[in-house]
Amino acid sequence: MKKYLKPISLSLIIAFGFASCDTDDEAFDNELVDLGGYATLSDNSISRLDRNADLNIKLFTAEGVSVESVEILQDGSVIGSATVSGETATFNSSILGDFTFTDEDGAIQETGEYPITIQSMYSNGNMTNDPFTIEVNKAISLGEDNPSVTTMDSLSSVELTYEVSTFSAGIDEVTLEFKKNNDGTYADSDMDLSTDEGTVELSETNYEDLGLGVNDTLYYRFTATSGDLTDVVSSHVAITTKDFQNSNSVTLSKDLNMNQLNLQTGVISADGTENADIKFMEPTGFEVISDSEVSFVKADNDFDLEDADVLSARAAFENGNEITSATSLVDGDLFIYKDTREIEDEDGNIETQDFYGVMEIGNVNSVNGNVVSFDIEYSDGF
Repeated sequence: MKKYLKPISLSLIIAFGFASCDTDDEAFDNELVDLGGYATLSDNSISRLDRNADLNIKLFTAEGVSVESVEILQDGSVIGSATVSGETATFNSSILGDFTFTDEDGAIQETGEYPITIQSMYSNGNMTNDPFTIEVNKAISLGEDNPSVTTMDSLSSVELTYEVSTFSAGIDEVTLEFKKNNDGTYADSDMDLSTDEGTVELSETNYEDLGLGVNDTLYYRFTATSGDLTDVVSSHVAITTKDFQNSNSVTLSKDLNMNQLNLQTGVISADGTENADIKFMEPTGFEVISDSEVSFVKADNDFDLEDADVLSARAAFENGNEITSATSLVDGDLFIYKDTREIEDEDGNIETQDFYGVMEIGNVNSVNGNVVSFDIEYSDGF
């Protein structure tokens, strides 16, 4: 668990300089001598779980002057006293309030700031009022890179990162819970989590028990517990369709100059041209070219073309019977295909990837009763 730093404020540096060495700034030097001292808040940042933390005040006094008492004020009223011990005073954060804050719109917030004044009485009869602000932050926070959207095939590898940070409060445990959609009920993830920080991969949890699918949303929340106190942070991951990345509309012809198609590029080429995937097959069909790594299945009648995506195409292909040719085509015939391609990744490396797509037959064009061409619309992705 990370601890908040205890920065020495600029005023402390200034005061320390006045108390420990000569200065040419007579105005500040005289003020220190005249008033007798100065106080600065050493600990000014805590978490929501630090409701019983001892916060330190550094005291500076002129020679021969001591601090008689220190009180903490809010809005001009005393809310507590600090215990003075030599050059330090200590007060407990429990005097600050209920650790809730109201924003400009009147909404209650979990984090915010407490403006306070440190009122110090000196042995010379003088008093100083030094204003400071104590910032209250979340004890547990989510990683900035936690995803908000994913697809079903990537859901298991989603990583959820969290971090715990307090001033002095000890953390007993951190838990992670899941629920399906907004109206679901949270259930424990069965994970044993670090009380400092960590990254959870969904494949390591029991998230599959939720039965998530496309268009569902996985809600999750981390809870940090310290004694009877808890701090919670939550978010969600929406599961979306995996859209096709490539789409083309072409016409495959009986003409030997326009009878081949490369699915990756959408290029129509002449018979015998390399790197084509399918070719026109008489009287009304297509066939896979022998050196192509493409195969098809005929789509079932219940296949939803309107909402089709890469994952639904892959599922339909894996559940179908593979074919390498089709004939007697008519307008509206629908095929699912897999095309294994070599592609270049963002780092310039070549990798082999399976693309899944849908191919619909359009207008079948005839001359004197003989089919001479037909239109194809197709989309694919990985």
